[in-house]
Amino acid sequence: MSSNKVFLWVAVPATLVLILAFATAMFVPLQRPLTMMGFSTSPGTAIAPMMSGEAGAIMIDEMEEQLGRGAAYDDGYGSDGDRLMMMPIPPSEPSTAGVTAAQADQKIIKTGYLDLQVTNVGESVTKMSALAEGKGGFVQTSSVSEREDGTHYGSIIIRVPSNVYEETLAEMKSLAAVVRTESSTGQDVTEQYTDLEAQLRNAQAQEAQYLEILERANTVEEILMVQPYIDSVRGTINYLTGRIQYLENATSYSTISASLSEEPSVRVPSKEFRFGDIINQAAQSLVSVGQGIAIFAVWFVIVGGPFLVILIMLVIALKIGLNKWLK
Repeated sequence: MSSNKVFLWVAVPATLVLILAFATAMFVPLQRPLTMMGFSTSPGTAIAPMMSGEAGAIMIDEMEEQLGRGAAYDDGYGSDGDRLMMMPIPPSEPSTAGVTAAQADQKIIKTGYLDLQVTNVGESVTKMSALAEGKGGFVQTSSVSEREDGTHYGSIIIRVPSNVYEETLAEMKSLAAVVRTESSTGQDVTEQYTDLEAQLRNAQAQEAQYLEILERANTVEEILMVQPYIDSVRGTINYLTGRIQYLENATSYSTISASLSEEPSVRVPSKEFRFGDIINQAAQSLVSVGQGIAIFAVWFVIVGGPFLVILIMLVIALKIGLNKWLK
């Protein structure tokens, strides 16, 4: 009796472990045939900083030291190095970031979005394109696609002058049978715009000052000392000019995006019914299912076969042990 109990205590856990291992081994290969059968289980360019005010004075001192000149200046234009250093750097303009709307024209980036249900997508896209051009704007992108049932869907993005943004949005909605979604946003960039303008004026003043210093240079060494500062401030000017132009364009023209879809209706299919294509698709699906079954069978035999044999042997041994224990 005791030996039978020991046998059961060993055989039952071993059987459970093998069952778990078998299930784990078969899980991965099972996914593949099931899948085959159709079942589912803003630029990093660094801009050099502008030199102005105290920073500009420090830069001048560094240039003086590199030229090997003394710190004392004559009353007139003494040596060439002294003459170059006599040109001061203009102080920075105070930031205009705090300018109010009453002191500067507001710069607002307006953006709208519409999700419209229309009778005919193609005609609606054409009308909206003509609407944008009539308002002095243009079409940025547009597309029209057809579904399997013959209905159409599409989208259009237009840019119109900001002063006609609201009326253009209203006219686009009037072309729809149902307005599913409507949203409109406005981003005030007046502060950012005025601050960029002030920085640009400072950079341009610095460039003019550096060019005057360059004109006074007499030696190659003096020219090479000034040129890096000119290149630096010109890079800053190009960057600021690009940002200002972007904001001017974004605030002068508003953007309206629209998604279009046709009304659901029962209609005769417009596409030709091809019975041969359906047969080919069905045959291809049958082949895919057969391949999935074959792959599963191979994995089952190679991976699951040894586990299955051991499991059967343990079940038989367990059954014999139970019979002896019950007797």
